[in-house]
Order: sequence, then C-alpha cells, then structure tokens
Amino acid sequence: MNEKQNKKAMAFAKKVTEKYLKAIKYDTERDREVYCKSSTDYFKASEEELMKLLLNGDDNACAHYVLCRLRNNSITGNDLKYLDNALDNINCDCALVGCFLYDDKKSPYYDEKKAYYCYAITEQYGFAKAHRMLKNYAKRAKLIDETDDLVLFNKLKMWVSQLKYKYSAFSVDVVPAGYSDVIDYKNAYFVTVRLEQPNGYQTDKEIVYCAFVRGRDIDGYFNRLTDNLIEAFESIAKKNNIPQGEIYVKGERKYNRGNAKPMVKAKSDSVDILSDAEIKIKISVGERLEGNICLDCGGALDENGVCLSCGNIRGKTDAIEIRRANGLEALICTQCGSPIVLDGNGKTAYCSACGTTFILKGNALDCSVGGINYETIRADMPQGCELPDVKFVRARIADGKITAVMPESFEVMPDELRRIKYPVNAPRYIYTTPDTTVNLNVNFGGPLNREDVAAFGKQMLAMLKNSLPSAKFGEAKIIASSGNIFFVDFISVAIDQPVYNAMFFFSMDGKQGIGSWNCLGKDRWYWAPIFEHATKTMEFNE
Repeated sequence: MNEKQNKKAMAFAKKVTEKYLKAIKYDTERDREVYCKSSTDYFKASEEELMKLLLNGDDNACAHYVLCRLRNNSITGNDLKYLDNALDNINCDCALVGCFLYDDKKSPYYDEKKAYYCYAITEQYGFAKAHRMLKNYAKRAKLIDETDDLVLFNKLKMWVSQLKYKYSAFSVDVVPAGYSDVIDYKNAYFVTVRLEQPNGYQTDKEIVYCAFVRGRDIDGYFNRLTDNLIEAFESIAKKNNIPQGEIYVKGERKYNRGNAKPMVKAKSDSVDILSDAEIKIKISVGERLEGNICLDCGGALDENGVCLSCGNIRGKTDAIEIRRANGLEALICTQCGSPIVLDGNGKTAYCSACGTTFILKGNALDCSVGGINYETIRADMPQGCELPDVKFVRARIADGKITAVMPESFEVMPDELRRIKYPVNAPRYIYTTPDTTVNLNVNFGGPLNREDVAAFGKQMLAMLKNSLPSAKFGEAKIIASSGNIFFVDFISVAIDQPVYNAMFFFSMDGKQGIGSWNCLGKDRWYWAPIFEHATKTMEFNE
C-alpha cells in the first residue's frame, strides 16, 4: 500500500472511530444517553488483550478490536467474520461499528445488505438515526424486510439461549408500544412473551422484540410478522419440549399449539396481610419460658403444646424463647466481630454468631479459618447483640393456600432475582425480605396423603443428607398440631458464608407440600426459633 492509500485508510479509520464515540455517548437527534455496554476501558486495552476477550465471547471487545485493527490498517477478512458473528448475537456496539464500516460507499468494506442489518439492530436499542434510514422503505422494501426478519429470528435465538428452566407453555402477544418514549411509538409494536413452568409459575411478560410497521401495506406487514413468529416459536417449542403455546397479534389469536388454553396471568403471588402478629420473644439464660406452662394446672408443656401433667392442649401462641450466650471469653471473631468461645483444651476458638472455628497461637487468634464447625444447629444470642426491629404479620401466601406468620417486609421475589438465585428447578412460590437475606419457598409436587407425611419426610431427609454431605443437620421432628408436618433444620455451606435452612414437608389437597425458610448462618440465633414457630402456627386452607 502506497503512502496515499495508507493516509486514506487512516483517515477512514479515524472517521469511523469518531462516529462510534459520538454514537455511544448520545443519540444526536434526541440528545439522550443510550444504554450501550461500551466502556473506555476497552480503548486502553491492547490489540492482543482485545483478541483474548473476543475469543472468550466478549462481543463488546470485538467492536473495539475491529476499531483497533482499522486504526492499525491491518483489518482482515477474519476480523470481519468476528464482527459478523457478534452482529448475529445482536450486539449494539458491533452494530454501530458495522453501520459506519459497511455504509460508506467510499469504503473498501461497503456492503449495503450488512449496513441495513446493522441499522435494524441499532434501531432495537433506540437509535433514531437508524430508524430514519429504515423508514426509507419504498426504495429498499425487500432488503429491509429481510433484515427485519433476520433481526427478529436472531433476537429470539439470543432470548431462548438465556432460558434456564423447564417450561410447559408459552404465550406470545403483539401489542402497541403505547407510549412516547419509544421511537416512532405510533408505528411501534412490542412482541411480548410469558412462560409457564410445570409447577404453574408464570413469568412476567417480557419484551423480546420491537416491531416497526413499515410501508403502507399494514395488513401485509402483520401477516409476515405473524408467519415469522409462528415459524420461530414452533422451532423453539420443539427444541425446548414445550407442549403448549399460543400467539396473539393485536388481540386476535393466530396460533395454538397443543390445544393450549388462554394463559391468563395467575392470581398474584402477593403477600396478603390479614393482621399484625405480635411475637412474644423472651431472652433467657436458661430459665423456663412462661409460655411453656399449662394455664390449667401449671405443668410443663411439650413442644406440641400438650401438658405432660393433665393432657390439656394449649392453643397456638406467638411466644418463643431465645437464649443469650454465657461465659464468652473477651476475644473477638475476625470474621463477624462477635465474641468467641474457647474450647475445653484451649487450642481452638468458636464463634457462636457465625460458626467459624479459629486456631489459637498462644493468646492470639490465627486469621486462617480452620473450617466451619457448628457445635449445635441453634446458636445462642451473642453477647452485645440486640433483637432486630422486625415487625411480623399473619398473611396468606401461595395463592391463598397457606396462612403463616412472617416479616411484614416479605415480598414476592422478582423474576430477575429468581433467575439468579434459582437457576434450575425454582420453587413455585418464593418470598423474601428486601435485602434477600431471609426467604420462604413453597412448592407442590405429586400425590401425598396426610398419613404418609412422616415417611415422605424421612425419605426427603435421606436425600438431603446424601446430596449435602458437609451440612450439619438438627433433629427431625413431627409437628402434629400443624397438620402433620415433618420439620428438619440444617446448616449448609454456600459460596461466601453458611446458610441456615428450616425445611418442612406436608400434605395439602392430597399433594406433596415442600417448604423452606432460610437465612444467613450468622443470623440463625434469631431466625431459627422464629422459623419453627412460624411453621408450627401455619394454617392450610384446603
């Protein structure tokens, strides 16, 4: 390449880079930030570093790698293949680069078809300039239709690749965008999808594509869009074993798979608060809780509220006991800051708050953790701690099937958190505190009679112990006063810290019921007795 050609190539590279930088900062027509994933960190990376990121699947790095190669006047056909692959992943950054690379008629890379494909991708991200180019429909109708179809299929392909659960039905709906924050909202239609799991849980509607009506043949446009959606979801259903589904376009059902019934959003899994629930908590150092005394004869009550002297059964009560730890040495846990206990031989120290075991060297704690070692499942209240300010309510959950005591702040876990916390086999009902540190899950399965709950619970316990060999289990018990519940608690090891779990198995409407409370291991001194109390006082609305 002679000097003149080299200067020309460098000038073109500079122009593409400047246009790209301008595009990722502002949509020039509407002067607003757009949600691209580009970062100035990519500009600081070397060509070799960008190539490594690209080969590891970073499509944003691909855009910057191509720019880097362009600036170095060393771009090759393989580099463009990397860019084209990223375009099929509907990457916005690569589409922006492609717009400026493929649409310049003086460029050696000019390709009208690829340029319009890039415009259709960036249009999905809200770029008004791309939309204006695609509105020039009369002259290039066939080309634009082809690129629209390709973007639709590739967007659906990317959406399907992120699905992690097993689904039994889908419902697709094409509806007007309906608000002015969308480019050309009067001609914009959202393609939304709702999915249903075998356990009955339905996802929220998710926008998977924004369709723009182009040209004057509106009926023809929607007929083509309908045909494309039917083709795409037939393929999706077959590959993902989804037996039922339906597609609606502007309120009219256009497709029915497996004789699917209309998927009306199920009753909200909201926490239906019925009343306040005052839980009486007594902090003790060993004396008997007043609530455990029979009001008729003064005798002791067992864990199910039955008097051991006269046999009378106490009604359900909101009273629980939390024991305060005694005799802790004046040593501080380096993991959570709580006081710790020396063991009998004085060689190790045990934190009753977070359960960490430390090795002693003289009078100093070794910061290396010797493993998770819980002396008992139920921890005493650490010295210096106060009861947290938690308001409790009695509420209906699980579509009204269960009434239980729970924190007032409990809410239905959002879909985005469900996907993160339960990537596979998510329970039907999941409730959580705003900080997601305390949770309640409920699921229903196959047939189960009330008289078989104990056997079922023992079977599930054996499976738990087999799958969680490092977990520390408490004593399993039957809670007959709450409808024959099999209850067991255990501490499991998570990625960053232990988790306390209280599981309960029951029968409802002849089906298996599986529930689970959980909290951080360091907080079990407070939540463990509350979880058991809440389980004992549950009501099943069969």
